[in-house]
Amino acid sequence: MIFDIWDVYQQGHIIRAANMAEAAKRDTAHTDARLHNEVLRLESKIDGLALICQAVVEILRDRGGVAEAEIIAKMKEIDDRDGRSDGRIVGKPTKCPKCHRPSHTRQRVCMYCSAPIEEGMLVEKPLTVGSRDKPRTV
Repeated sequence: MIFDIWDVYQQGHIIRAANMAEAAKRDTAHTDARLHNEVLRLESKIDGLALICQAVVEILRDRGGVAEAEIIAKMKEIDDRDGRSDGRIVGKPTKCPKCHRPSHTRQRVCMYCSAPIEEGMLVEKPLTVGSRDKPRTV
């Protein structure tokens, strides 16, 4: 009799464990799909930015007479601004020009008062076409 109760108890644990494993499998599949889509989105954005950068470099070279060595030197200068030569561009904290609350150069507008944040580099901010309200993804 005790063994029968023990078997029922163990069977309950086995069923719960199987249900938990199935739920984890579904969650993993969902996370995998979400991450895959995010990687595809980021790859597309990187490709667009690389295309824009190459176009600018070629226009500067062909029309402006700027040598590639000069462009590379400017890239190194910008890279070194944060004290690290790591191939990354880093935004910086700033203050809103209107309400003087903390903001960041990557933001287009202050999250407190919606004033435009003009400080910062062009590539830090989302690109817009026609209207500041409609970001264009690159």
